Amino acid sequence: MNQIPMQYFNLAKENYFRYGLSVIQLIQIGKFYELWHEPDSPSGQQAYSQAELLVEPSMRSRPLEVTPPIEQIASLLDMRIISPGKRSLLQMGFPTYSLTTHLSTLLDKGWTVVVIDELVTGKSGPKQRAVSQVYSPSCNLEECTELPYVLSIYFSQDDLLGITLFSAMNGHSIMFPVSWTDRDKVGRLLINYCIKEIVIWVDSGVGSEILINKIYNLLIGWSLFPPEPNAKIEVMGEALTNLPCYLSYRYENNNKEWLLLHIYIGINAEWFNKNYQEYTLSKIFQSTWTENVNQVNLISLLGVLQFIKDRNPNIIKNLQLPECYNSVISPLNLILCNRAEYQLDLVPKREKLGGVLNLVNFCSTAMGKRLLKFRLLNPITDYYELNLRYEEIATFKQLIDKKTFDNSDLKHIKDLSSLHRQWAICASSDTTLPPKKLSQIYHSYLFASQLISKLISNKGINTQLPPSVGPQLKSLIKEIGRVFQVDSLTGDFKDVLQPTGNLTNLLAQQQILRAQLTEWAEQTSNIVFQDTISIKAECFNKEGYAFSILSKKLTKLEHYLTKASISDNSIIVLGKRGNHLIITSPATYKVSIKLNLLEEQINTYVKQTYNRELKRLYFNYSELFSLLENMISRLDVALSGAIAAVKFNYTKPCLVLTKSQQTKGLIEAINLRHPLVEQLNTQEECVAHNISLGDRGMLLFSVNGAGKSTLLRAIGVNVILAQAGMYVAADSFRLRPYHYLITRILGGDDLHKGQGTFEVEMRDLSTILKLANYNSLILGDEICHGTEVSSGTAILAATIERLTAAQTSFILSTHLHQVFSLVDSLVRCYHLSVIQQEDLGLIYERKLKPGPGPSQYGIEIMGHIINNKKFYNSALKYRKLINWEPPSRSESSSLTVFRPSKYNAQVFIDSCEICGAPAEAIHHIQPKKLRNRKLNRRSNLVPVCSSCHLDIHKNKISILGWKRTPGHKKLYWVYINESSDSGTE
Repeated sequence: MNQIPMQYFNLAKENYFRYGLSVIQLIQIGKFYELWHEPDSPSGQQAYSQAELLVEPSMRSRPLEVTPPIEQIASLLDMRIISPGKRSLLQMGFPTYSLTTHLSTLLDKGWTVVVIDELVTGKSGPKQRAVSQVYSPSCNLEECTELPYVLSIYFSQDDLLGITLFSAMNGHSIMFPVSWTDRDKVGRLLINYCIKEIVIWVDSGVGSEILINKIYNLLIGWSLFPPEPNAKIEVMGEALTNLPCYLSYRYENNNKEWLLLHIYIGINAEWFNKNYQEYTLSKIFQSTWTENVNQVNLISLLGVLQFIKDRNPNIIKNLQLPECYNSVISPLNLILCNRAEYQLDLVPKREKLGGVLNLVNFCSTAMGKRLLKFRLLNPITDYYELNLRYEEIATFKQLIDKKTFDNSDLKHIKDLSSLHRQWAICASSDTTLPPKKLSQIYHSYLFASQLISKLISNKGINTQLPPSVGPQLKSLIKEIGRVFQVDSLTGDFKDVLQPTGNLTNLLAQQQILRAQLTEWAEQTSNIVFQDTISIKAECFNKEGYAFSILSKKLTKLEHYLTKASISDNSIIVLGKRGNHLIITSPATYKVSIKLNLLEEQINTYVKQTYNRELKRLYFNYSELFSLLENMISRLDVALSGAIAAVKFNYTKPCLVLTKSQQTKGLIEAINLRHPLVEQLNTQEECVAHNISLGDRGMLLFSVNGAGKSTLLRAIGVNVILAQAGMYVAADSFRLRPYHYLITRILGGDDLHKGQGTFEVEMRDLSTILKLANYNSLILGDEICHGTEVSSGTAILAATIERLTAAQTSFILSTHLHQVFSLVDSLVRCYHLSVIQQEDLGLIYERKLKPGPGPSQYGIEIMGHIINNKKFYNSALKYRKLINWEPPSRSESSSLTVFRPSKYNAQVFIDSCEICGAPAEAIHHIQPKKLRNRKLNRRSNLVPVCSSCHLDIHKNKISILGWKRTPGHKKLYWVYINESSDSGTE
C-alpha cells in the first residue's frame, strides 16, 4: 500500500476514536473527493438489536452484520463503487465542486464528514494533505428550517444532572440543572428542539453496563430514541484503556430515523477548577458571568463546547451568553403534561404529515417557522404579551381584508439568524464569509426594508415596529452598497469591491498589461494570418497569461518570427489544450510574470479589504441583527396567524381579567370546533359545541365513536392556540389563562418501561392529582378503563371528588355510568347524542346534550356493525343475565315470596316473561289510556324487568299477547327497530 492510502486509513482509525462510528472520510485527489475502503478488513463497528444492548456482553448473541460505510454512502448518493483490481481498494468519488450538494444529504442522514484537502505549499514534489474541515449533523451552518441542537448531559455523583442545549447555527444555548427525581420534566422541554446528537459526560469509576442501561432508560423516557424495540444499534469498540474512555452509539430504526449518542467516561480534572471555568468561559463569551451558576451546568457547558471545538473551533467564537435557569419549568408558561403535544396532535409524529402546526403554518421564512413552532409548544400566561400577539394578527388581518398587503417580501428573506452567525464567526477568525452569503444578506436587507416601509406607509395601522430598526437598516444597506459591488457578489471574488483608491490604480495597471498582450496577439494574427482571432491572449490556471493558437498554425507563426528577425520573441510551448497549443515568448513571459504578481497583489488587497470592511460593519451594526431577526420572525408569525384566521374563519380570543388574587382558569366558548377535524373530514359538517368550564367540572358520556375524544382534543388545541397568541376555531372564545394542561387521551401499554395499560393510567393519574389546582385544565378520556368496573368506578369517583375540591377545570369522558349517581352534586353531566334508525342504521348526531344518556348501548352499536341477528339476541340475553341481581343470602334460605300485582291479585311479580330476570313491574299490553273493563285482566298484564320495560316503551320490543299452547299459555313478543335517540333518558 502506497503512502496516500496509508495516510488515509491511519486518519480514519484516528477519526473513529475521535468522532464516533458514523464517520466518512473524503480525500482530495486532484479535482475529485474520494472515499476508500479496504475489502475484508476488520470493522470497529458492531451492531446489536435494541434489546441485546441491555444484557450482559456474555449473554449477547452474535452481532448483526454491519454494512461498510462506502456501500451505505454509494446507495445514499446513487453512485457506483469501483475496484481497479481483485484485491485492491474499493473506491467511489465525485468532483470537488459537488461537495456542498452532497454534504446536506450526508448530514441529514447522520453522517459526520471529514474532508482531507490538498495543501497549497508552492513546493514541487508529492502533494501534502491534511484534514481541513469536519462537518457533523449538529455542527454545520447551512440554512435549514429546524435548528440542529447538541444535547449535553453531565451525570454528577449526587444524582444531579447538568443539561445544556447548544445550536451551532445561531450560537444559542440554554442550560439548567435537574434532579434525578424530576428528570421527566426535561422531556417537556426537549420537544421544542431538533436534537440529533447527544453528548454525555460521566465521572470515571462507573460501570459501563449499568451506565448504559441508566442512560438508555433516561432517553427513552424523553422520547429521543427511535421507539421501535427492534431498532438497530451500531456500537463502537469499547476497548480503550486510557481515560477519558469514549463510547459511540448510533440508533436507527426501519424508517431510517436515527440518533447519535456519545458517552465520555472520565472528565478533565481542570473543568472542576473555578479559576479555569471563569477564565475559559469569559474568553469564549467575552464576559465574566459564571459566579452564581450551578457547577453541574458549567461542566455540561464545557463538555458541549469541547465537543463542538473538536469539530470546528471557529463555531465557539463570538457566542452570545447562555440562558441560565435554576429550573426546567418557567412560571410564565402553560405547562403541557403527559406528552400533551402528541396527544393533541400539535406536531406531526416522526416526520409524518399532519399536526396542528402544519395546518396553521403559513410562515414564509425559516425564522418565522421556528418561532411559530416554539410558541405553539410553549404557550404562555402573560396577559400583556398575549394581547400584543392578538393585536399583531388583527393588524395583518386588516391589511389582508383591504388587499393592500401580501407576503412577497417575506418570501425573499433568507435565514438571517444563520447568516448573521456565519458573519460573526468570520468577524472573529481568519475565515472569509463567501460573497454569495453576503449577497443573500444584502438582498434580504432590501426586502426587509421594503417590508418596513410598506407597514409604515399604511395609515391607521398600528404595527408597533422597533423605531430604530428601519433607519439603522437603511444605513447598513447604504454602507454595503458603498463598499461592495452588490450586483457582482455571486461572480468572481476580485470583483466584489467598489474600485476606489489603491484598487483603482492596481486595476489600471492590470488593464494596461492585459492590453499589451491583446494588442500583440491581434497585430501578429493580422500580419501572419490576416485575421485577429488566430492568436488569443488568455489566462490559464497553471501557465498564467499566455497565447492560444491552433497546432497546425504554429509552424507559420514560427516561420514569420524567424524571417522578421524579431529579437526576444522566440516561441516557447507551455502546454496543450485539445487542438490548441499554449505558447509564450521571453517578452510575453516577462509581461505574464508582472500580471501574475499584480493579480496576487489585487487578490490580497481585495481579500484583506473585504474581510476588514465586513468585520467593521459587523461590529458597528451587530446590535441591529437580533432586533431585525426578532422583528421579521414576529411579523412572519403574525401574518401567518392572520392568513389562517381568514382562511379557516378563526376568531380572536378574549382574555378575562379577574379582580381577585386567585386567577382561576376559565373557558367559555361558543361553537367550538376542532381545527384539524373540520379541515380533514370534508364529507360531513363539523359539529360545533358550546363549552363552559370554570365553576364545576364536566362528565362526558356517549357511545363509542360519537366524538368524545375529538371534543377533548378540540378544547385542548384551542386553549393552546389561544395561549400561544393565536386565533381559535370558535365563534366566541373567552379565556382566563391556565398554568397546567394535563391530558390523558391516548391509552395503551408502555413497552419500553414494561408497564401495562392500567399501570400507565395510574401513572398519568398521579400526575393529574399532583398538579390539579384552580389553574389546571384536565382532559381525561376513559380514565380507569384498564381495570374492572367496580374499582374503576370507585377510582373515578375519588378523582372527581379530588378535582372538585381543588377547584380544577376538568372534562372526563367515561362509560362508567354508575359514577353519576355517586357524584351527582359535584359535576355536570353531558352526553353526545346518537340516533338509531332501521333504514339508515346508526347516525352519530354528536350534539352535546345535558344528562348522562342511556347507561347501556354497546350491544345496540355492535348490532349495527356486525350484521348477525342471532349473535345480537344472544348478546342481549347475556347482558340481561349479567344485570340480574340474585337475592341476598338471608332471603335465599327460605322460599321466595312473590308480591301480587296491585292491578290483579292473581298476577304475581316474579320473573320477567321476556328475559327471565327478576321482574320489577307490570306492563299493560293494551295501553292504560283505553280505560276499558278488560284493562286489568290477566290476559292484558305481563311481569317484566326494568330493562325490558324501557325497551317496550322505546318501541324496541312489541308485545303480541298471550297465546294458548298444548301445555300452557305463552307470551309472544318480537324485537323491532324503530327510530330512537340514544341520548334521551
